[in-house]
Amino acid sequence: MKNILFLDFDGVLVTDRGQKYHLETNGTLRDDHGALFDPECVKCLKEIIDATDADIVISSTWKMEMGLDGIRQMWSDRNLPGKVIGVTPDIDPIHRGDEIAAWLTSYGEDCCFAIIDDTPFTDFFRKEQLPYLFKVDERIGIDENSAKRVIAHYSECK
Repeated sequence: MKNILFLDFDGVLVTDRGQKYHLETNGTLRDDHGALFDPECVKCLKEIIDATDADIVISSTWKMEMGLDGIRQMWSDRNLPGKVIGVTPDIDPIHRGDEIAAWLTSYGEDCCFAIIDDTPFTDFFRKEQLPYLFKVDERIGIDENSAKRVIAHYSECK
């Protein structure tokens, strides 16, 4: 069974801490693709990918401007971990769970999935998706603790 990771960007990979780091070290907060990701969050994402071999589906609103090709180009240019296999359809960003459900239906295969998001509103997701939702603090994004919880979740799926 394939592992799929639904990934948000703002508050998950783009954090205040990361922006402060980039400003202090590079003097810039952005590149051609947009806001730079927090290196600590990217390190934790890599831990998840290395431990689970999960493929990534982007649920972030960035998909609306960048599209799948643009996100894949950013992934390559920034040397980010994992393989982006898709983006959720644009249905309604306030009901991100509907977009995830539509993607899963179109995928058509059994999979174990996790959702990493910073939204404080669980009603953005369907009730049946809540056990797969790993909420992170928007100020720090993916951290060691959340990475460990996601990895443990995938190990329980098998």
